[in-house]
Amino acid sequence: MSVDLLNLTPEAARAALAEWLTQRGEPTYRARQVVPRLWQRPVARWADATDLPAPLRAALDEAFPLTGLTLRTHQVSTDGTQKFLWALDDGEAIESVLIPEGKRRTLCISSQAGCALGCVFCATGRMGFRRNLSAREIAGQVRELVLRDPALKPTNIVFMGMGEPLLNWDAVDATLTILNRAEGLGIGARHITLSTVGILPNLVKFAKRPEQFRLAVSLHAPSPALRRELMPIEKKYALPQLMDALKQFHRRVTLEYVLIGGKNDSLETADQLAKLAQPLEALVNLLPLHPGGAPDLTPSTRAQMLAFERRLKQRGVEAVLRRSRGLDISAACGQLRVEVEAEEHAHIE
Repeated sequence: MSVDLLNLTPEAARAALAEWLTQRGEPTYRARQVVPRLWQRPVARWADATDLPAPLRAALDEAFPLTGLTLRTHQVSTDGTQKFLWALDDGEAIESVLIPEGKRRTLCISSQAGCALGCVFCATGRMGFRRNLSAREIAGQVRELVLRDPALKPTNIVFMGMGEPLLNWDAVDATLTILNRAEGLGIGARHITLSTVGILPNLVKFAKRPEQFRLAVSLHAPSPALRRELMPIEKKYALPQLMDALKQFHRRVTLEYVLIGGKNDSLETADQLAKLAQPLEALVNLLPLHPGGAPDLTPSTRAQMLAFERRLKQRGVEAVLRRSRGLDISAACGQLRVEVEAEEHAHIE
C-alpha cells in the first residue's frame, strides 16, 4: 500500500521516509536528500530527483508515488493577475489566483471544490458543494506553481479561493503546517491569511494554533437581518456570537466587506459597521463586487464606495478600498470553473 507523503505534515513525512529508508538499509543522510524534494525543491516525479540513485528513485515511486494537479486553463490579465484552473484526479476542478504587487506575489487558494454556503454574491456558492480537498490538493496549488517556475513562488497565501476553509479543518490544519514549516514551503505565518464566514467551533481551534497566522472574516453586513439576506450561514452562527468569538482572537482581525449597490453600501450601514470594527481595532477591507461573481447584483458606484470608506475613517476605523484585479479574465472566485464547464457542456450538446 503506497503512502501519499504530500498529504502529511513535513515532520510526519520525514518520519515515514526515515523508517522506510532504514528498512531498505539506506544510509541515514538519504532522508535529508529526499524530504526537500517534497516542498522545498519539489519534483513532479521521483525520476526527476537526479541527485538520488536510480534504484532508490524507482523504489520511492512505488512506495510513495507523487501525484500533482493538472492545469486545465491558465489566464493572464493585463494587470498581471494569473488565474489557474486545476483538474483533480476525480474530474473535479478548483481555482487559484496569483496577484503580483511590487515584490509581493499573493496566491489565493481553494480549500473545497465548490461551497455549501450559498452567499448571494459568490460564483462558487452557486455551483454548490462538491467535496473537501485533501492537504495535498490545497498545498499542491502552491507546489504546482513552484514546479512551473520557482520565480512564481508566492510570498503570501490567502485561503480565499473556492470553499470555506473552516468546514475542512483537518486538511486545512495540516496545510497550514506544510505552508509554514521550514521543511515545507517556508512561508512566514504572518504572510498566511485564512478567510472564513465564521464557523465558530473551528475558529476556536484555529485561534489555538501558536503561529501568528492572520484571520480575515467575511462579514459583508453589520446587522444579523441584512447578513442573513446575503449569507445563509447567519442562521447557524449569528453575528453577535461571531463578534464575541473574534474578541477571543488575540491577533488583529480583518473584516472583509463586499460593497453591493443599494444593499449594504449606505452611510448608515457604514456607521453600524464602524460600531462592530472599533472594539476589535479591526482593519476593514472594502471590496468592489466582482461583476462576474453575481450577475443579479449591482456593484456600488465608485463615488458611493469612496463615501463609505471615508465615513468609516471618520469613525476612527482603518479601512482600505481595494481595486478589482483581473477584470478582463474570469477572476471572480468560481467564475472560471463555471464558464469552462458551460463551454464544455455546449460542445457536448
